[in-house]
Amino acid sequence: MALRETIITSLRAIGSRKDAQFFAQIFQSQEPEKFAIIVIDPRCLKNPLFEILISDLKFLSDMNLTPVLLLGEFDADVTSIHFQSQKLCHALDKAGISNTKLNCASYEIIPSIKKITRNGRLVVLEHLPSGFAGMKHGVGKRGQQPTPLGLNDLVRLLEPFKVIFLQPSGGLRIDGQRVPVVNIDKAMDYIDVRKLSTGQSHIFETVRVLASDVCHHCTFVMASPLNLLGELFTTKGAGTLLRRGAVITRGQTYNDFDVQRLKQSIEQAFGRELLGDFFEMPVQHIFMDKDYRGGAIINEFAGMHYLSKFWVVKEAQGEGIATDIWQELFACVPKLFWRSKKDNPFNDWYMKICDGMQVSGEWRVFWKGLEALEMLNAVRAASILPVDFE
Repeated sequence: MALRETIITSLRAIGSRKDAQFFAQIFQSQEPEKFAIIVIDPRCLKNPLFEILISDLKFLSDMNLTPVLLLGEFDADVTSIHFQSQKLCHALDKAGISNTKLNCASYEIIPSIKKITRNGRLVVLEHLPSGFAGMKHGVGKRGQQPTPLGLNDLVRLLEPFKVIFLQPSGGLRIDGQRVPVVNIDKAMDYIDVRKLSTGQSHIFETVRVLASDVCHHCTFVMASPLNLLGELFTTKGAGTLLRRGAVITRGQTYNDFDVQRLKQSIEQAFGRELLGDFFEMPVQHIFMDKDYRGGAIINEFAGMHYLSKFWVVKEAQGEGIATDIWQELFACVPKLFWRSKKDNPFNDWYMKICDGMQVSGEWRVFWKGLEALEMLNAVRAASILPVDFE
């Protein structure tokens, strides 16, 4: 069995093989430097977490994935940062993981990172305080006053798919339960921010700034070496995703949107092709993420609002977009019903948000805000609705 297939099979322990293959293909299809920046808390460089971290990085290296490993982002002690990077590089060498050490003030740092990662080597990057040799943005003439790049600069210039803040505690927890997603603009709705550690508060503030500055799509995650691979290769994740709420646009006709992008979004999420006349059918409301990463379509059937389509594209699942779409939808349409196949992975989530559910043949029929008679009519209607896919 090829090495890649062996690793994919191993990842089944943390999620589905299908998920692992999907995310591996996404990561491997982009420029190596855009995979991830992993900001490492120095406490993760102590055993047993350190051994687990090296094992994780070995997995990634064998998959030809080359994250940028950033040390010292939250540490002003230069001696300590040097010690951390030397320790990490030594362990990587011992594990047979090709790597190169740089510092954020190195001359032409961004071109160097791109060249190193594209040659299949991990970059161990020291974030040093101002005053050490280097150039702003990794360009400029030798001999100029050095200005080290910060995390904001690295994210903006490298455009990583993920920024992972690796710490011993991993993601946030409430009463022992993992908090999978936090909207940083409404953090008080999720957690008591006064109980955050100094390091966690720093991460929150850092992400708040980063999320405002970056122009590309990037996810920010708090995780641990214990669940790093689960965070990277499963839709449900394993840490805590820190994000701004999605921008949801509402329309009443398909002409309010780019129909081709809408079609691609739906078909990618469901893995099936829509019928040719789907967009000729009447529609009442459409709710769409501004980047077409998820949405909802409301029709009228049997005198009630029917949720014809509700979806989130695969790579965005687990980011909380479904909740953003649902909140916008429900504020506009408080009474509705919908159906899904028995094996739909969204069913567990639907059970949490619905008022009731009944199985009808091959379908599970859900409703929200309906009266008793309307519930019966909804179940009957759902059993005779035509399908929308080839």
